[in-house]
Amino acid sequence: MKRFTHIILLILISAFSRANEGVVQFKGTIYNESNAVLNGALVQVTQNAFLFNAFTANQQGEYKINLPVDGEYDVTISKPGYVQKRYSVSTKGVTKEKLAGLPVYTADIVLLNFYEGVDYSLFEQPINKYEYNPENNNMDYNEKYLKQMREAMREVKKEEREAIKLAREKELADRKIAVQSKVGYISQKKSVPTTVKTEVQQPVQQKNETTSAVLITKSSPSARITELLAKYPQGITEEFIEGQNVQIVQRIIVKDQEAWVYQKKTFNWGGVACFRDNTPITPGIFEQETSADYNTILSSK
Repeated sequence: MKRFTHIILLILISAFSRANEGVVQFKGTIYNESNAVLNGALVQVTQNAFLFNAFTANQQGEYKINLPVDGEYDVTISKPGYVQKRYSVSTKGVTKEKLAGLPVYTADIVLLNFYEGVDYSLFEQPINKYEYNPENNNMDYNEKYLKQMREAMREVKKEEREAIKLAREKELADRKIAVQSKVGYISQKKSVPTTVKTEVQQPVQQKNETTSAVLITKSSPSARITELLAKYPQGITEEFIEGQNVQIVQRIIVKDQEAWVYQKKTFNWGGVACFRDNTPITPGIFEQETSADYNTILSSK
């Protein structure tokens, strides 16, 4: 019985020691490039390449980590569709006596959108490094290293803008080829005599009862573009449409003699579907291609 009691006491003492182990605390909020919070991002803490802790940020995009003293850690934050970022923290030299004077440090993170064809290998290394400075009893970051990383990140953004422009140019070229092929097919079809009469109905525009926005319906490519060019100005026009069990964000982009209709449908049951000219696309592509920055880059060509 005495031996059993002794074991219980040892367990309690061990648990008490772990609970009171000195830690340096970091917290932060995760954003996207539009300064909107990103919830559900994965936060991973590794020590000597071994996973120390892992969890997801909350609905407000916030995270908080406790890093034991006398250790070196890497904090990696990632989310599908974005470029992961990481920073390092060294708590070497921090004593438990000094912990009382340390605040909770803030490390906010902005995740970049991921684009095909861009070299993001830069982000395999930390974007910032925090180290304990015993002279001022503070976790200082390496200013010289951070400056170098910022300069390198500017180069990545240049490459990113070029990749976006090339992707858009390819898409425009593919669209023109598709339209030309369609026109050629229609011309050939008209040249064939036929005795069958067909009645063509003009597409009906469905107007919402609570808004003046018009839900664009399917029609022939040339007539549809003509209709859009006549109705909407150059640039991006956003409309909100309230449908039955669905809310629609409709963005019409007009550039020179080209026009596209993007729709994001949010259903009452929680589903989301996005379209470009009635062709399904991902929500990420919807936000990317209808952003003001994206279209400014294209217009600068």
